[in-house]
Amino acid sequence: MRKRYPLMNVLAMAGLAMLLLLTGCGGQAEPTQPPFGRWSIANVRDAFAAAGLPVQSLIRDMSVGRDAPLSFSDRYTFVIDQIAPDGGQLLFFNSASGLESWTAYIERLRSDSELRRSVVYVFVKDNVLMQLNADLVPADARAFENALNSLGS
Repeated sequence: MRKRYPLMNVLAMAGLAMLLLLTGCGGQAEPTQPPFGRWSIANVRDAFAAAGLPVQSLIRDMSVGRDAPLSFSDRYTFVIDQIAPDGGQLLFFNSASGLESWTAYIERLRSDSELRRSVVYVFVKDNVLMQLNADLVPADARAFENALNSLGS
């Protein structure tokens, strides 16, 4: 005659139930985050063109002054017809920390009474920081801001 072990059967069934429960609950993987460096100069140039914004001399220039952080991955300067030969700059970042170091730098400039005028128009869209010359009239600056914000729309 066979011995019965009811406790062993109960434990085996409980283990099987626990295994099935754990397998079913943890099956969803976290979605992969897209890279931080989402937009490029081509995307911004296309957004400016679609908005009819007159931009000239879009030049890659990796040098900056005034002890600015070098945390960007790419930098372009450009001329705006209404205020030529002045214009603006576009900075592209591959990380949130790189962008944060630049926004902190902009805040330091804004707290300096002699330099704050140079950072009147600063706009950020995802991994892009755009700074426009302070001589631009507010309506024209808004047009550039709107073009930048149209990325991904």
